[in-house]
Amino acid sequence: MKVFLPWFGHFGDLIRDVLPWIWAQHQPGDIVGGNPLHGPLYPAPPDPRLWAPVQAHYPAGYDYRIRPDALEERLRAVAQDLWPRADLVAWAPDGERYPKPPIRLPEPYPVDVVLAPRSKPYEDAKNGWPWADLARSCRERGWIVGLAGSWAESAEIPADVAAWDLDQAGDAMTGTLRLLCGARLVVSLDSGIGHLASLVDAPQVVVYPQRGDERRSVVLRDGHPVAMRFADMHRWNQRLCLPAWGGPDEVLAAIDEAMRARVLPGPIDAWKGRHLADVPGWTAPEIIVIRETDSSLVMRPNGNDIIETVSLTDLPPAPSPEEAERRADLCRTCQHYRAGNDQCAMCGCAFVVAERTRSRVARCPEGRWI
Repeated sequence: MKVFLPWFGHFGDLIRDVLPWIWAQHQPGDIVGGNPLHGPLYPAPPDPRLWAPVQAHYPAGYDYRIRPDALEERLRAVAQDLWPRADLVAWAPDGERYPKPPIRLPEPYPVDVVLAPRSKPYEDAKNGWPWADLARSCRERGWIVGLAGSWAESAEIPADVAAWDLDQAGDAMTGTLRLLCGARLVVSLDSGIGHLASLVDAPQVVVYPQRGDERRSVVLRDGHPVAMRFADMHRWNQRLCLPAWGGPDEVLAAIDEAMRARVLPGPIDAWKGRHLADVPGWTAPEIIVIRETDSSLVMRPNGNDIIETVSLTDLPPAPSPEEAERRADLCRTCQHYRAGNDQCAMCGCAFVVAERTRSRVARCPEGRWI
């Protein structure tokens, strides 16, 4: 028998890393440690005796400023006293990518937009985003707005229904799952609820300050840079997963567009330079999103936009001047080259060839650069 010691760190890491590991390793009869309020996420009900030391150490929830000190040793001591013959295991990064955990989903609660505000007891760049303004604008559109997460994160946000109103006694997770499963669209930050939305395949928009932040480390937590994990959400979510950048007005426009989106499987290359009218069955005002595991192509009437997810720190090296010139020569002799505006008629973007040929990530849609 194994005893899984509880994870007491960030909720996002629990959803993305720890739960998949637990579900992959768990066997009937094993003991699971974790927050009993999050019971629906686990393969077996968490034993509250293992959570008591965590609750005592972090009475207001996990706070990275409070050092764990000997908390794991105390958890091991409690588990050893209760199950002296069991194997005690704790999650640690092992480089494995485990499948999505098959959590049991409750009955959906239908809403138009689910908002997932985030508030922590410390200074954080994510804490000041104006969720109340976005909620009011959504309701002015006539959309039914739901709030995911906890009362402490969302109490000041105007909405039609809140997750905590749908929870059962001793359960702070079922209400959120019901809303995520019933939402036309979920709007979150790069947070635990965002990862939970991708786990249940809820169509989602993930908010960042500016374009590119979804692919880099953003300064959070009193000046500490933290790597964003949009790529993980995009990889898990088999439906719609797009970033949005800016404030309430920009995100409201992204919501409106996402609600008109139809998602189709890739390959993306076949559609980069084509128009919406080429998509079978397309009718305005629909937009089309062509999805691959690590990228999406958003097709709009005014042009196409490719959303990459690979981290900007993992990009290939920039091409040498000689390689950039070789690419440019190939482009200038191509039938799709438009000399008047120095653009490729197939690539479906606004970048000129002089820029594309120096890019680390750009590709020739016909594979001529290889």
